[in-house]
Amino acid sequence: MMKTLLQSFDFQTNSFVVNSNHQSAHHFLLRSWKSLPILVFFLFLCFACSSEEKQTTEFAPGIIPGALAKTGSVDSLVLEGKIVSFLYELSSEDCFNEYRLVDDRTGDISDLTTIVDCRRPHDAEIYGEYVHPAIAGEPFPGRTEIERWSSIKCFEGFKDFVGSDYVLSDLEIGLIPPEREDWEIGLYRTVACYVFAPGSQLSGSMRGSGI
Repeated sequence: MMKTLLQSFDFQTNSFVVNSNHQSAHHFLLRSWKSLPILVFFLFLCFACSSEEKQTTEFAPGIIPGALAKTGSVDSLVLEGKIVSFLYELSSEDCFNEYRLVDDRTGDISDLTTIVDCRRPHDAEIYGEYVHPAIAGEPFPGRTEIERWSSIKCFEGFKDFVGSDYVLSDLEIGLIPPEREDWEIGLYRTVACYVFAPGSQLSGSMRGSGI
């Protein structure tokens, strides 16, 4: 048996030579085992290339220099996103754009806000909402006091969201405080804090970005 195997082995090609009258699964099996390391190596290369491509194409948050023009007529300005009727509709991690529409006929100006996908270029992102501690029925504390309290709360929440100190960040803090009319009817006593980059737009969520 051993002699038969040795006679069937080609030392030049390092492979078994099977008689044409006995071609069977044995021949295929031997060649399959011999090519297995090559197949494994090929699959490894494919996996490595796929992983590298995924890393290079992974979305990264950033600042887009130069703000897009957001002022124009109803016919010329293209709005992107869902229009919100009230700024109070904005909630944490909503990204939004602000537009100013000018009526060509009357000259009237109206401001619009739209919620957009954070992966799209946007003006700002809501990062926190804080309810004023005043008890029900307490009178409106005044615009100055509301803005002071709102500024403190938004500053305190900045680092936890962005991941960097405000003084070292390229981002600025904006806030949407409650208005007297809404306060007095008990409708809204919450300040919404947002981040933005003056004269630029944002791309991606700023959560944990360190920007």
